[in-house]
Amino acid sequence: MSGAVRALLLVLSLPALGGAQTPTLTPCTIQGLDGDVRCGVVQVPENRARPATRQLDIALVVARATGSPREPDPIVFLTGGPGQAGSEGGGFANQAFGAVRRHRDLILIDPRGTGRSNGLLCAMTRRPEDIGRPTLYVPESVRACRDSLSRHADLTQYTTANIADDLEAVRRAFGWPALNLYGTSYGTRLALVYARRHPASVRTMVLKAVAPPEMIVPMNYAVDAEQAFRLLERDCLAQSSCASAFPNMRSDLDTVLTRAAAGTLTAQVPWKESNVSVTLSRDVIAAVIMSAMQSANQRIEIPALLREASAGDPSRLAAQVAAYRTGVERGIAIGMHLSVLCGEDAPKLDLAAARRDDGHTFLGSSRVRMLAEACREWTVPPATPHANDPVESEVPVLLVSGELDPNTAARHAEGALRHLPNGRHVVLKGVAHGWTNVVACGSAFVADFVARASTDGLDVSCAEQSSAPPFRTP
Repeated sequence: MSGAVRALLLVLSLPALGGAQTPTLTPCTIQGLDGDVRCGVVQVPENRARPATRQLDIALVVARATGSPREPDPIVFLTGGPGQAGSEGGGFANQAFGAVRRHRDLILIDPRGTGRSNGLLCAMTRRPEDIGRPTLYVPESVRACRDSLSRHADLTQYTTANIADDLEAVRRAFGWPALNLYGTSYGTRLALVYARRHPASVRTMVLKAVAPPEMIVPMNYAVDAEQAFRLLERDCLAQSSCASAFPNMRSDLDTVLTRAAAGTLTAQVPWKESNVSVTLSRDVIAAVIMSAMQSANQRIEIPALLREASAGDPSRLAAQVAAYRTGVERGIAIGMHLSVLCGEDAPKLDLAAARRDDGHTFLGSSRVRMLAEACREWTVPPATPHANDPVESEVPVLLVSGELDPNTAARHAEGALRHLPNGRHVVLKGVAHGWTNVVACGSAFVADFVARASTDGLDVSCAEQSSAPPFRTP
């Protein structure tokens, strides 16, 4: 058990979606989360078509409301990835939901296949040379991951539909009349699928960095990341010190990617207790640039990283690549990640269409090719009927996008909004994929929305005030 989570957990047997007995919650410690915090589990069948076989403990954290009155419908934080565990998001939740938590319990869930819910963890970088490989899913590592995990998991059962049904089992077990859902990135897909499968169980939804079921990941990445890079250039040129220090950012990027494609971009990276020399591929550099643009606090480092690397010193860029690779393995349960994406997105990938992005976007078809290759090695879940259909819902919904987001751009929220008649879309200036630089603004209007269950008259004026930090310059 993680050192961040210490609890005595009671296993509750639930036939199908839920039972009558309320699970026991025991005081526990979750890093970053304060107040009265308790942990427990709800047991569900791994395969609901065969309920007498393997059972899964769905782990959850209940952070009790800090004030009164205490409303009966909690707010549930649904994490991204796919593959992130809710119990690892205590710090963000403490900041983002402090106002909501005055009158509602805050629930953090480890979806099946993550965290303490039979976490399907694997290493993709098992050798130092894997750090620079032109894929995030090293084929031999994917095969080893599949074979290892298959000993204690049916990889075909880790789907968004099953995770949504697990959440309903949790709701029933605790007797909550309805849920207020806050989903981020993949969590927005999960929230929407839950609303489709259990419409009477949802009171409100907040969808931040919207990735609806009809968005086929990662088919959109090349175009959206290219637009985010153009905004990066725009913002750098608007800051005089950045414009002076890095006047040709696109040229720097092209130089770095050309050298990497030729196999001539080599640098030292940390590996265990020493440094090793690694050749960085074009595709892994492009992936790391996209990842850095997801964070307002990381994107401000990109101009300097590209300038240094194009001038012959790729050491800081290489360190960023290594940190990204190891960070993904710490924060994402790769087994659950691949089961979801291989079952729900990979069947819809269009490699020919993706290759049309080569040559005029820096990411090109690389991420599509990576996933397609990985899924050829995976035990792919059977197709979920209508998995990629838009979700129609009458529930009050607040959709929130970051202006600078490189992978869940605002256009995807606009598409989802067409099917949500009681929804409203807000675009935050100076914000990328995460809320690091705008948490105070976001937490205020989220709390107001959840309290009133309506977007009418919602004050989102802070969304127009850019909170983007300045670029780092010499």
